[in-house]
Amino acid sequence: MLAEFQAKFHVEPDISVRLIEPSQCEVTNFLRFIGQTASDKPQLVLDRTSVPNGTPISGTLVTRGGLRSSVLLIDHKGMVFNLDDRIVVETGKATFSIPIGLGAADKAAGKAVPQIIMVITGPQDIQAAAFSTPMPASVLLPKILEEIETDGSQFSATAQYFRLGG
Repeated sequence: MLAEFQAKFHVEPDISVRLIEPSQCEVTNFLRFIGQTASDKPQLVLDRTSVPNGTPISGTLVTRGGLRSSVLLIDHKGMVFNLDDRIVVETGKATFSIPIGLGAADKAAGKAVPQIIMVITGPQDIQAAAFSTPMPASVLLPKILEEIETDGSQFSATAQYFRLGG
């Protein structure tokens, strides 16, 4: 597969392994579906991929002008948090710095846990992504996909992985 990739694209792929929890697997299903219909993908860059407990996760989001984005955090338990109200929109980009920490049981375990920040971008807001109480990814992400399929507009998504605590 490596040789075929290099022959077609004339570069060596940058492949890395990111272990996620089973409760986060719905993210991979979502990204696989959106990847089939994706328009211009948003560019999401995190300032770090290993975040000490209690330290903010920071980053930058860049999209093509005129698009709307929903920014979501999927924690290691598969719960989705809407981060839209924590995003600071600037000229040509959006930034964020969000304090994040582990619960007492996870902190006591003393190991880093996987977290995912996902951005969904399209021509209008996604109603299913406008929620205030954390929801399971297994419930929310299929609702968002259904809304996107029903709407018929071109949406794209990207995700970045980081580890919290440890």
